[in-house]
Amino acid sequence: QAILAHAPDGPRSSPSARPPAMLSRCALPGGALARLGGRRGFSSQSAIVGTLQGKIKALAEKKTPQFARLRKEAGNASLGDTTVGMCIGGARGVKCLLSETSLLDPMEGIRYRGRTLQECNAQLPKAPGGKVGLPEASLWLLLTDEIPTDAEVKALNEELHKRSKIPDHVYKLIDDLPKDVHPMTQLSMSLLALQPGSHFGRAYRAGTLKKSDYWQVVLEDALTLVAQIPLVSARIFRNVYFGGQHIASDPSLDWAGNYAAMLGANNSEAFKEVTRLYLMLHADHEAGNVSAHTTHLVGSALSDPYYAYSAGVNGLAGPLHGLAN
Repeated sequence: QAILAHAPDGPRSSPSARPPAMLSRCALPGGALARLGGRRGFSSQSAIVGTLQGKIKALAEKKTPQFARLRKEAGNASLGDTTVGMCIGGARGVKCLLSETSLLDPMEGIRYRGRTLQECNAQLPKAPGGKVGLPEASLWLLLTDEIPTDAEVKALNEELHKRSKIPDHVYKLIDDLPKDVHPMTQLSMSLLALQPGSHFGRAYRAGTLKKSDYWQVVLEDALTLVAQIPLVSARIFRNVYFGGQHIASDPSLDWAGNYAAMLGANNSEAFKEVTRLYLMLHADHEAGNVSAHTTHLVGSALSDPYYAYSAGVNGLAGPLHGLAN
């Protein structure tokens, strides 16, 4: 949400690419989403989501003057020459992306909000007895520019568990697919099957959603997707590799630890820790790669996060982009 990508439809229209500098212009007064819920069917806002929204809004108010000054003082500054070769090569090497959340250096690696991954791993809250920074804590850091407290991460995990229910028709879709359908194809289809639950899509179609309300409703969808994706992914994995013998979600576990347990490759704490580390390291990637850029590009058309995430997954499925790593 903190990335400005130069897409054909323009970054400022994108609900899933709105930078913090824009958020202060679209932040609602406290409790507004709950009031919208009474009219448009949104779920009641939990305390932790209210806290998260407040921190995002505070960051936006801090960043907005910086972005305004940058635009005023350097709006006509050149970022470098563009050659015919760059154009023919698909804009390779063209500087046209402003990334707030992360920075990818070819030698140093990735930084999240100015912190190296080593610093993130050391500073982020961990699972009981664990040594790895939790990926859900890195999500909080990326959204707010703050290291969350243990209590905030605990509350966020509880919120994600509450949002994780998968409709029966989505499980049926997954279970009815031939087992030789590639897991990434199954994941993309599953995300689209979840799309009818989009708060943003429903509110936008109703014609009563103000542009200044977009970011809060998109955040609702994004949090729900983060909650649902592990259950869907584990379902696909167990169907393909374990004959459809599924492992139930465990609400006592953290987000990544629960995902590891549902995969069932083994039940060791070491596997949970590796899964936490892997997902923390992949929490953000500067938005310049195929999957992240595709997600923002599709979002710039005001496609809701379900459409945008599915498109990003399709980009990730390409063999030149890791084929889901």
